[in-house]
Amino acid sequence: MFHAILRRVFRQVLLLFLLLATVVLAGASWIDGEIFSPPRRALQSYHLERLQHPAAFGLKIRSYACLAGKVPCLLVEPDAQAGAGERGRKLRQQLADKGITPPAYGQVRGTMVLLHGRNMRKEDLLPVAERFVAAGFRCLIPDLPAHGDSPLLTVAFGGSAFERSLPRKILADARQHFALPAEPAALWGMSMGGAFAVSAANESPQTWDALIVVSSFGTLEQVMDVQVPRRWKTLVSKLFPALDAAQQLRGQPAVSHLNPQEWAQGVHTPALVVHGTRDAFIPLVQGRKLYDALASPHKRWLTVDGGGHTNVLGTAMPLYAEMGGWLLQTIPPQSLANNR
Repeated sequence: MFHAILRRVFRQVLLLFLLLATVVLAGASWIDGEIFSPPRRALQSYHLERLQHPAAFGLKIRSYACLAGKVPCLLVEPDAQAGAGERGRKLRQQLADKGITPPAYGQVRGTMVLLHGRNMRKEDLLPVAERFVAAGFRCLIPDLPAHGDSPLLTVAFGGSAFERSLPRKILADARQHFALPAEPAALWGMSMGGAFAVSAANESPQTWDALIVVSSFGTLEQVMDVQVPRRWKTLVSKLFPALDAAQQLRGQPAVSHLNPQEWAQGVHTPALVVHGTRDAFIPLVQGRKLYDALASPHKRWLTVDGGGHTNVLGTAMPLYAEMGGWLLQTIPPQSLANNR
């Protein structure tokens, strides 16, 4: 009888173990598919419009497969002959209203590396580049891993050695390929791209003269926790260690290791952190924690009233003028002499 009871208990424990393993593997598969290997966004009509007729927007756009094809990139520069497009002219007027004079259109003060968010692609940032170009900065926009035309299948939110060095290396690669001058350089990243930017600023502080982070987070685990329905929070929080182990066994990054708030403690680059008050995906408090963690003695916190996660760049607030003006004041003309 004792052996029968023991066998029954063993079967129940085994069943429970198999059930738990199934849940963990299913969770790891979901994380891999939705978080680390999200569905890729197709090219949109407004992308093609700019790519096919860049002069209509005051731009020159060149494509390049950076890092031996691992990172497809776009280099966006001003077309002095065409002049600024509608958005560029508006941005320059807003800067003038603030008492800030950008370089003459066609002149470039520095290079900005623009880093997109999850489920986006490099072409999504062409309207962003249009404004920064009008402020006097050429823009280099990569497809981050597992996004757009990237041949890489997974992304680690700036947490891997390859991703930490990616912005620095594509900047050096593009400078060599296009024979660009060794001028000041800035990082701009939104959401996931913000995590990349903080990681890159930590990895190579001597490369970057300024950092702008928009709607980003302190830890990826906090972001995921916000998205979990309240009734599942206790169960999911207990599964996180098991999911981390499963991810590592699959060769994927552990969620608990993706911690921009920790990386920020080594960032001394002048920084501007932007966050919307109505961001339901990454709450304002998370952006504030990231800002507070930055070690930079020259940093600014900017709140966008009414800004959500997807529309923070499109509210009534002249945010591009705020960002462009801050950049022009942070990277003055004399910085051009500081060749690297």
